[in-house]
Amino acid sequence: MKVYPFGGGEKPGPDRHAGQTEQIAVVIPACNRLEVLEKCLDSLKGQYFQTGRWEVLVCDDGSTEDLGKVIFRFNSSLPNLRLLRQLPKGPAAARNLGFRSSSASIFVCLDSDIICGPNYFSRMVEALERNPDWVAAEATVLPGDGRTSILLDAPQNRGGAFLSGASAYRREALIRVGGFDEEFLLPACEDADLAARLIQLGKYGYVPEALAYHPLRRVSLGTHWRWRKHWRYEMILAKRYGFLSFPGNPAGPYPRLRVALAAIVTLPAGRFIQGLREVLKKPGDGVFACLYALFDVFCGIWALPCILLGSVPPHRNYLSNHRPDTGRV
Repeated sequence: MKVYPFGGGEKPGPDRHAGQTEQIAVVIPACNRLEVLEKCLDSLKGQYFQTGRWEVLVCDDGSTEDLGKVIFRFNSSLPNLRLLRQLPKGPAAARNLGFRSSSASIFVCLDSDIICGPNYFSRMVEALERNPDWVAAEATVLPGDGRTSILLDAPQNRGGAFLSGASAYRREALIRVGGFDEEFLLPACEDADLAARLIQLGKYGYVPEALAYHPLRRVSLGTHWRWRKHWRYEMILAKRYGFLSFPGNPAGPYPRLRVALAAIVTLPAGRFIQGLREVLKKPGDGVFACLYALFDVFCGIWALPCILLGSVPPHRNYLSNHRPDTGRV
């Protein structure tokens, strides 16, 4: 079996994919931030790609920066690398653009700031191939460095978070559920919404040995103010599926009230208690965390009209056979 040895990943055995003809596409939504996209693509060079079986699709969600400069640098080192473009519609729509633009049987999704661990792709794809009842698979997502602070944030997953930034999906399952819901304009809850529909078809598996790393980001008042917009999507999940944030966390018989309680009481209180505990270790960080938690109460109150009165749009099939309004380079 001929492979592209991009940087020394574990080479599959000679019969590991014998008889396999499934095509795999890596889908990476991106909007500006050239430096993080470059690091993400660089981590792909450490993987092994079977010749003619893989393609990498970077889906530009209305960037004002020229992503083509990064793509050009990797054209010679990554197989079938393509840049797709759309008007700014959010990461859910950008992933759907990738799904519609490829005939692959398996889609491996990455966020543009994810760094893949060694053999990430081979482990994700082989897990799906070994488990035909799986409709999707999620990876382990860890913070990108050893720093620890209550004021640093990064998505993490050790199974059950359904993070689309490090998951793989079967094409037929995506088509049946209609892809990501493009009403989710922000990177918030769109992966849980998709997972809620996928798990009605089969198992959403977990591949613990497939490691992905997300950089830590410092939070601020501005971060918490932006997070207030996520409550609308939390409300949609609660009304559509009866859970809060993730499948398996029931919202109860009054989902809007449950989300409102989480916004103005439960989440701020939990963060305030964490801040008090941090005061004993790092007083400065702990005080700021407590202030941010109090600010979360204000943000939750601001979001109440949307939570209690906002509409729940019906989900439609975004993977129907129509031509996307994009350019491609």
